[in-house]
Amino acid sequence: MSPRIEKKNIVILGGGFGGIGVLKDLQKEFNNNENVQITLVSDNNFLLFTPMLPEIVSGTIESRHIVTPIRSFCKNSRFYEAQVKSLDFTQKLVTISHNIGRHDVETDKIHEHIINYDCLVIALGSEDNFFGNSNIQKYGFTLKTIEDAINLRNHIIKVLEQAVIEQSDSVLRKALLTFVVVGGGFSGVETVGAINDFVRESVKKYYPDLYMTDIRIALVSATDKILEQIDEELGEFALQKLKANGVEFIMNSKVKDVTIENALLDDNTSIPCYSVIWTAGVAPNHIITNLTCEHDKRHRIITNSHLEVKGLEDIVYALGDCASIINPNTGKPYPPTAQHAIRQSEIVSYNVASFIKKKINGKNDRNHRKKEFNYNTKGMMAQIGKRTGVAILFGKIKIHGFLAWWLWRSYYLLNLPSSKKKIKVMGDWTFDLVFKPDVSQIH
Repeated sequence: MSPRIEKKNIVILGGGFGGIGVLKDLQKEFNNNENVQITLVSDNNFLLFTPMLPEIVSGTIESRHIVTPIRSFCKNSRFYEAQVKSLDFTQKLVTISHNIGRHDVETDKIHEHIINYDCLVIALGSEDNFFGNSNIQKYGFTLKTIEDAINLRNHIIKVLEQAVIEQSDSVLRKALLTFVVVGGGFSGVETVGAINDFVRESVKKYYPDLYMTDIRIALVSATDKILEQIDEELGEFALQKLKANGVEFIMNSKVKDVTIENALLDDNTSIPCYSVIWTAGVAPNHIITNLTCEHDKRHRIITNSHLEVKGLEDIVYALGDCASIINPNTGKPYPPTAQHAIRQSEIVSYNVASFIKKKINGKNDRNHRKKEFNYNTKGMMAQIGKRTGVAILFGKIKIHGFLAWWLWRSYYLLNLPSSKKKIKVMGDWTFDLVFKPDVSQIH
């Protein structure tokens, strides 16, 4: 009789592109293997397709069409919807917690549970970085979650309704119709384009008592360029296109504070407004900062080329926004994009499988040696409003206008995780070609 093999536990933290990619690959690798238990922990029970969040704000896409239940990916795995409280690398333990009862009512019924692991994959992503400013966090809007997108959309509609009533106070009306987006990266540019289209189309269709001349939509950039990650020439095209569509640019400036009715710039000028959208920075998930492992200056976990956490090789892996993974060709960390997280998940799952098979078989499997992550970015794209975009492919092919917009839509449509979601998003886009935006507030 062969000796009994102790079950090996693989724990994945995070239900974003990286975590789900690792889960799917490992399930294929260990299909119905009774010696392996895979567990995924996420604070949401769905995968959010984040590139399409600005289209939730504009109402182009319905919110449920860009979320997919995590349980639909769990073929032979466990899933826990819970918060990660702490990690113990010495004892190989993960502590998770969840509230009991209604999620919208404060309760002291918080239950904690402990999960042990043989291999740990950290893919906890990032969160908004307000650089210690509690006012920006309190009064500003963000766009990281589905709740953020729905709240921002409802707020935009609400201030339009308020502006209709305030006909006798032109100063207040103009402040209500002013929208300030902070950050000149992908998120900021795509968000300001979506808001600009939605506000102007809605006012034209539904709000005859409001004037286009009262609308002010501005983007504040800390540098003299936008979309610096993609290309200077394409960034300039995006800037000029958005300007032509009515967007104002405030360059070489920072928003240093926010109140309920103002955005204060670093030159002490003030923009009267009730809508500040913050896209000016992200930081790794707060759990990451306190981990007993090496971090870079942005508090991301430092990994080696196998995506193993330094000092915890074979056992702990990190990928996505919370990891600092050096591109050997540039010497700089890879950008925190969905494209890179998906490719990183392939390397992590391969190396985890290699280690687990070695533990089960008691020796190295020649077919499962470690792989290194060395990936050349295939392209970068951004939507900058209705039927126009910018894209750079393979580092040299530059495209802008309708073709770039079409490529953006085609690429992300193909990357939606299910045929059901693809069909629903295609339907949304088709309806958007025919019908005007809906200005119903859904709370």
